[in-house]
Amino acid sequence: MPMRVHEVHPALAHFPVALLPTAVAADLIGTLTDNDSLMEMGRQLMPVAAASVAATGIAGFAAQEAVRTSDASHDLLVTHRTLNIGLLALSVGLAAIRARSRRPSAGYLLAGLAGAALVTYSGYLGGRMVYAHGVGVTPADGIEPERTPEMPHDGFGKAARASAANVGHALRHTAQEMAQGEIVPRFQENLPARRQTAAG
Repeated sequence: MPMRVHEVHPALAHFPVALLPTAVAADLIGTLTDNDSLMEMGRQLMPVAAASVAATGIAGFAAQEAVRTSDASHDLLVTHRTLNIGLLALSVGLAAIRARSRRPSAGYLLAGLAGAALVTYSGYLGGRMVYAHGVGVTPADGIEPERTPEMPHDGFGKAARASAANVGHALRHTAQEMAQGEIVPRFQENLPARRQTAAG
């Protein structure tokens, strides 16, 4: 069965959702039980979790430009994206801190638990876009077909070029939307008023 460019992101999303909480849980349980093996597992898993967040985020940028959104689903997408940018910064920081310490500190564990909550909530927003709004769903007219070629039918080269172009467009759109104050519109109550002002 062929896979489209925008389908890579949800395929990868399971990895950070599983790896980051597992790394934190191993460290937490290892600390509470003084189990060196569990703490070592947590230490080694966190960089893998951070790498999975990065890979999923890049695929998310490629998917962003290949899907169609309405006002409501666009707000979900932007909020999901912003939370994931924060999650990437947090997970890379956690991996760097953990690489230098044999035991996790209380601050590290609290930040890790916050990261686990963040990845869970962001995953919920991603699912909400799909299941409540049809984003990325072909029968719901939720994709831009020319921006999400099928693999391998259309060739991996075409898919790679489309993905790279999508990531470039997504980074520009991200910068533009952030410059306009569109950071986490899911939580910004005055967004419709701001949009009307921008349109006027």
